[in-house]
Amino acid sequence: MRGTMRVTAAIFALLMAAGTAQARSADHNRLWAFVRHTTAIREGRGPVRLYVFFDPNCPYCHALYETLQPIIRSQGLGVRFVPVGILALSSYGKAAALLEATHPAMAMARMEAGFHGGRGAIRPRRATAPVARALLYNIHLFEAAGAQGVPFLVYKTRADHVHTVTGEPPATVLAGIVSRIAPAPPRSTPRTATP
Repeated sequence: MRGTMRVTAAIFALLMAAGTAQARSADHNRLWAFVRHTTAIREGRGPVRLYVFFDPNCPYCHALYETLQPIIRSQGLGVRFVPVGILALSSYGKAAALLEATHPAMAMARMEAGFHGGRGAIRPRRATAPVARALLYNIHLFEAAGAQGVPFLVYKTRADHVHTVTGEPPATVLAGIVSRIAPAPPRSTPRTATP
């Protein structure tokens, strides 16, 4: 617990700096270093360039999850879904249940498939000590990054620029994000005529 608090203090010290666009860019690069240590649910085969902070009871997070599924499958996109149980009394327990599942990605898929009327279809459970520490880290990083709500996206372009987006991005914005982070298609080599 003491180590988690030291990390949390470091997160706040590094990320809460205000100032110029150059300082904000440096803060985003620091954020990327920290976000890579979140406890999350991985989907997709490609390199992870998108982290989505979500709450299991969030309808906007649910909509984004469903929108991302065909993109993850078709474009080889690597995504990590970072739970932060903050919206309702059951949110934290549901986030814990996802992280404690034997197969978290399958548990999340079942939860999202049964999402009706703002309720994720998973039973809340009490977090074990390691999962409680992981969720604390996720929540503190979410807050330190200045997120104003969920979903909160942190992504890194192929040009190594780190950006954040709060809320469910419109389809055109999401398409732009995906085009900048999805693995580049392999270059075709020009064919030469054989004599």
